[in-house]
Order: sequence, then C-alpha cells, then structure tokens
Amino acid sequence: MNYIKKLVDCTRTFLLFTSVSAIFLTQATSSFADDQTELLKAAFSGKTDTIKELLAKSANPNLQNEMGFTPLIVASQYGHTDIVNILLENDADPNIKNAGEATALTLAAKHGHTSVVNTLLAKGADLNIQTVDGISPLMLAAQGGHEDIAEALLSKGTNVNLQTKQNVTALMIAALEGRTGIVEKLLAKNAQIDTQASDNTTALYMAARNGHTAIVEMLLAKNAPLDLIAADETTVLSIAAQNGHVDTVNALLSKGAKIDSKDKNEATPLTLAALLGYTEVVETLIENGASIDHKAKNGFTPLILSAQNGHTQTVALLLDKGANIDLQNEDGITPLMWAALHGHIDTVETLLSKHANANIKSKSDKTALDISKNEEITALLKAVTSE
Repeated sequence: MNYIKKLVDCTRTFLLFTSVSAIFLTQATSSFADDQTELLKAAFSGKTDTIKELLAKSANPNLQNEMGFTPLIVASQYGHTDIVNILLENDADPNIKNAGEATALTLAAKHGHTSVVNTLLAKGADLNIQTVDGISPLMLAAQGGHEDIAEALLSKGTNVNLQTKQNVTALMIAALEGRTGIVEKLLAKNAQIDTQASDNTTALYMAARNGHTAIVEMLLAKNAPLDLIAADETTVLSIAAQNGHVDTVNALLSKGAKIDSKDKNEATPLTLAALLGYTEVVETLIENGASIDHKAKNGFTPLILSAQNGHTQTVALLLDKGANIDLQNEDGITPLMWAALHGHIDTVETLLSKHANANIKSKSDKTALDISKNEEITALLKAVTSE
C-alpha cells in the first residue's frame, strides 16, 4: 500500500529553475539598499533628472556593484524606460551580465517590461543570452505569459530551442504554464516538440500534467510523441489521469495513447485515477477499454485503492462497470477490509449493498470485522456475518 500511496506524495513537480542563482532572482531593493553608488541608486528609484546630472558629470554608465548589477540592469528590471533610453544614449552596454549571467534584457523579459525589451533589442541586446542555469529571455517571457515580449523576441530571430541545464525549452515552459498563444507562436517558429527534459518529460507531458487541453491538442496536431516514457516510467496519459484532467485524457485517447501503460509500480492510468478518486477519468478509461481489475505491485487493484481511500463514488462506478468486488491483494486484503480498516463508512455500506463477502480472511487470518476500528462499521459487519 505505502509505495502506491507514494505515487500521490511524489507526483512530480517541474522545477524548471531549480538552481537559479539568488543573484539573478534577488530584487534590486535588497541588492542596492546600502549601495553608495548614486547612479545605481537613481536607476533603482527611477530618478531621471539625477541620472542625467550624474552622467553629465562623467559617471560611468557601466559601473557594476559587487553582484554585477549595472544601472541599466537595474532600470530594466523595474521598467524605467526613460532611464534605459538615457543610459543607452550614453553608451551603456546592454550585454553586460550580472553575477548570475543575467542581462538587462533577461530581467526586462522576466518582469514583462515590453517597452524596455523593445528598446534594448533596438540597441543590439543579445537575444539568446542565457543565465548560469541556461535560462533565456524567451523562456522567462513564456513563463510569465508575456506574449508581446515573446513575439518581439521571435520576430528578431531568437533561438526557440535553447535549453536550460535541465534541458527544458521555452515550449515546455509555455506548455506547462498554459500559455496557448505563446505555444502557437513557438510552433510557428518550428520549436522542437519531441525534446525531452532531464527527467525525460516533453512539452506534451507538461501540458497534460496541468490539464491544458487546448495545448495538448495543438501539440498532438503536430505529431507530438504520445508514449515516450518519462521518469518513473510514466506516460502522458498517466500524468493526465493522475491529475484528474478528463478532457485531456479524452484528447490523448482519441490519438491512440496506450490505455494500460504501466509505470515503475505497474500502476496504469486507471490505477492512479481510482487511487485519487477521479471518477470521471475512471469512467472514461473503462469505457475506452482499460483493464478494470489490473493489479499493480502487491496486487492493488483500482477498486482496492479507491475503497482504501474512501472514494465511494468511484467504488460504486467500478462495481457498476464489473470490477471484482472480492478480489484480494497479495496480503489477502479485500476492498471491504481496506474500507473497514480506514473507517470509510459510506464505502463499506456501498460494498455491502453490492454483496461484498465479509467472511473472507486475509493471509493473517483476519476478516473485515476483525480489523474494523469504527463502531458503526463494526455493527454493519456483525449484521452481515451473523446471517
């Protein structure tokens, strides 16, 4: 049971920027609060007149503090377009990197400052600059949903297939975040759809994980691979089912996704949906031919798992669709025993109404009555075992 439960506890999250340098993400307020450089402080505060005065006195527009921030990087981060223009007119270098290898363009794209991005691009900012973790301006625009910035970068010919150190692309990020418009633009620029991240996940997998069905359909229309095996031997259909995305599941099935694919615990998409009580997904999978009594490791069936977790509606559906009500796992535990053990009264009542056998014993010679810890359930079981 425990290792199947871990399928829930260990549902993968996509740490796209797991090792992004603190220097890159640090807000300028903390970077420059004690900085004595007046030009940097003025760029942070948006004081245009002070910037002009200091530059007129020959202040260095490319001065960097100990974290590598220049006045231009600071002004770009906070969207001070007027100051960005003034600095560029005074020979500020748009491609200087901070200690995290982020430039003014990187931070302007991250924070959605379109006018700053356009200004920097006009002055020759490097489109394909990447941070120490491989993050590009396009990736940040995709993550934030800054469609106009993505369009500006794409129109200038940015490389759509750059990868982070985890092999994540802008398309994957846009798919994960549900940025439909950006996905469409990336595909129009021939973004690679079959690239796999370091955990072997793809853009399709990421879209399916979060239930972005429109993006799933868009990727499938481009022949995105359906059955590539990701970490833990999961598939796109598995992750969609595990997260309860019935529309996404239907979209994948319509394109021929393998319905009984098994992960490292031999759990199928139906196993996972039943475990989590996603009744609509369970019904869809069964109607499309999923094996209703499939046993994962240690003999856990969809019915056992749904009963164990008290998903009464799912239990009722599985029974109506023909699931074996008394099928035991490798320890001889039945769905009724699991429901009784965990105190799921409604589930016990449902199973008993469908004639679950309360007299079956586990390998440890225990019946559902023997392991029940709930007075109401105990009474229900005594009533049927005394007949």
